[in-house]
Amino acid sequence: ADNENNIASSQPRSPLPVVEEKWKPQLQRNNTNNTSASGSVGNSAIPEKERQNIAERLLRVMCTDLGALSVVSGKEFIKLAQTLVDSGARYGAFSVTEILGNFNTLALKHLPRMYNQVKVKVTCALGSNACLGIGVTCHSQSVGPDSCYILTAYQVEGNHIKSYVLGIKGVDIRDNGDFIHHWVQNVLSEFVMSEIRTVYVTDCKVNSSAFSKAGMCLRCSACALNSVVQSVLNKRTLQARNMHEVIELLNVCEDLAGSTGLSKETFGSLEETSPPPCWNSVTDSLLLVHERYEQICEFYSRAKKMNLIQNLNKHLLSNLAAILAPVKQAVIELSNESRPTLQLVLPTYVKLEKLFTSKANDAGVVSKLCHLFLEALKENFKVHSAHKVAMILDPQQKLRPVPPYQHEEIIGKVCELINEVKESWAEETEFEPSTKKPRAAGEATAAQEEDWFGKNEVYDYLQEPLFQATPDLFQYWSCVTQKHTKLAKLAFWLLAVPAVGARSECVNMCEQALLIKRRRLLSPEDMNKLMFLKSNML
Repeated sequence: ADNENNIASSQPRSPLPVVEEKWKPQLQRNNTNNTSASGSVGNSAIPEKERQNIAERLLRVMCTDLGALSVVSGKEFIKLAQTLVDSGARYGAFSVTEILGNFNTLALKHLPRMYNQVKVKVTCALGSNACLGIGVTCHSQSVGPDSCYILTAYQVEGNHIKSYVLGIKGVDIRDNGDFIHHWVQNVLSEFVMSEIRTVYVTDCKVNSSAFSKAGMCLRCSACALNSVVQSVLNKRTLQARNMHEVIELLNVCEDLAGSTGLSKETFGSLEETSPPPCWNSVTDSLLLVHERYEQICEFYSRAKKMNLIQNLNKHLLSNLAAILAPVKQAVIELSNESRPTLQLVLPTYVKLEKLFTSKANDAGVVSKLCHLFLEALKENFKVHSAHKVAMILDPQQKLRPVPPYQHEEIIGKVCELINEVKESWAEETEFEPSTKKPRAAGEATAAQEEDWFGKNEVYDYLQEPLFQATPDLFQYWSCVTQKHTKLAKLAFWLLAVPAVGARSECVNMCEQALLIKRRRLLSPEDMNKLMFLKSNML
């Protein structure tokens, strides 16, 4: 706090405007004095507070673009800094290199201090969480042969989801899931109390059973749907099932998409919103060819290269696109970073299950593919109880997406979760209990027990009419907190958990982290601290 308050007050006042001709001789006169006085000026010419301010500005430059690690020590940057000091320094012009030394060294010297300052703010923010717990994602991102994991915490602040990147770590592909679990637990222990309830979202490389001991562990929905598509359209699987026409179609689409003629610059992008970085499906080329089919035909007709187009099975292409386009659209919706998404997982499963079932009655190879998609969906796209509870907490959905025979089971999951976390509510008595109908004396004990487990509150909430428009979920639960106390607490916890563990900035962060690692610009510890500042300070 002292450092922050000092920044504004310690900034040098802008110099009075002077004539260009008068300024230059003064600058030269100061520079000539530097050579004789450099020995007497020394490092004591600038107070320590001023050096801290300069170091903070350097760290902010580095966090803006980590490529600046090499720039800030370059000759041109030193010349710029020298000019700024000459024209505006309080103590006259002096040699920047003699007074401040190497800029990298100066910035990294103060890196631990600034890291601790921002760490305290993040720890206080996570510790002051008024709801039940937090969401934590641990997701890998590969860049060539290397990969790294990004650990991010999520919680509701006000009516918005706030995310904090807690750590980033380069990982060898030989490291197992238990190694990642230990790293996650060590990092979390520096920011949150061990008793805080946590929902983990991980990719397929992480050992989910290890995380389940510390809290609920969900699989990244984008990774799950990617596995569904990859397992069905794997060329070995298709060959074993004698689906050679599908293999041929995929090969032709890959050739078209990989050719110089078919490019985003020529035909535009396939969608306005990009899928998450963990979506790396073989279907992208197929969907792109289907979307731009007329343009592709026109392009190759002019080039007089129609042999590829003639080998394209247009009927099969259309049928496959009708199956795969909804899958990719579901991935894009589940990876939305501006609103809650966990409540969409179960409705997405139901929607895709209906799609594959309806297409499974078609004749030919499409029917076989849809049966494979149904099996892969059940095997790879697992629906957790947290997904079911989150769906109910959306007043626009509630139980509408699922058939009636599943309603009681899902209501039971909500009550079970309320029962698991009810200890944290025991001391809170500021909310008025929900109004209840008069009951007979013999039913009083059972009614109180049901109310303690939240059944009355759940049924009262479900009897309310559905929202017709898409609501702001956190705004809604803020308004009904007094009426549905237990459900509101669940909502502010679970709806902050993302359905997809990878975010759009993951690729850029991992590329920069691995670049630093390969060039050995920083130690792993300093790299992690700098990435932490980049994510949470700016």
